[in-house]
Amino acid sequence: MYCLAVDSGNSFLKWAIFENDQKLMSSQVGNHELYKLHDVWQKLRTPDTIIISQVSGADMTARLKQHFKIWNTQPYWISAVSKQCGVTNNYANPRQLGSDRWAALIAAWDKFHEACIVIDVGTAMTVDVLSSNGVFMGGIIIPGPYSLQKSIQCTTPINLSEEIHQYRIFPVNTADAIYSGIIQALVGSIERMLRLYKYHQGSVIKHCLISGGGLSELLPHIDFDVIVIDNLVVEGLLRIAKDLQLNQKM
Repeated sequence: MYCLAVDSGNSFLKWAIFENDQKLMSSQVGNHELYKLHDVWQKLRTPDTIIISQVSGADMTARLKQHFKIWNTQPYWISAVSKQCGVTNNYANPRQLGSDRWAALIAAWDKFHEACIVIDVGTAMTVDVLSSNGVFMGGIIIPGPYSLQKSIQCTTPINLSEEIHQYRIFPVNTADAIYSGIIQALVGSIERMLRLYKYHQGSVIKHCLISGGGLSELLPHIDFDVIVIDNLVVEGLLRIAKDLQLNQKM
């Protein structure tokens, strides 16, 4: 199977080409520069499968559909369902769960088949909990590092993109205090989810997976074991594509 997997997020579009299980190439482009895809994609051979997670609105869907017209392949737009690829969706309304979170959970389960915390650090940061029997128990959504910076800049004259700042345990200037607060809030959210799982389930989660464009901001300040994965969503899309292909053959 020659597959194009597309993770269309709130700020960036990430994509990869797979042949069977081998990733041949991958890249990303800002949503405001989507036109750059045309010249790159038209050099690819026609995919057998095009599979997409799209969470950034109807306008982006329409723009992507235009790009997919390069090939005579019907794209498949995923959405969360009640159960797929061994993962059970515990959301009250299963389809309300973002397709990116669903794909990431499926990738995590496919890798480990054990309890996981699945973290994606992007425009928003999600921290999702997958049980030892493959049930998505629930998760939290909070603004990511850059979103938090922007929100604080609306209420203070400090602009972190212009001010020299660094993380400090005990900040002694405003720029450091803002940046350190952002890091503490995000890393603290992950730590709290780990503690809550242990408190309610009586066991420790072995696998803490982290992905997304903003993870480099957090990694230097995480003092527990994490597994960095380039793009869990894209890997989950490939797993879903393989499952769909198998079901079509049955």
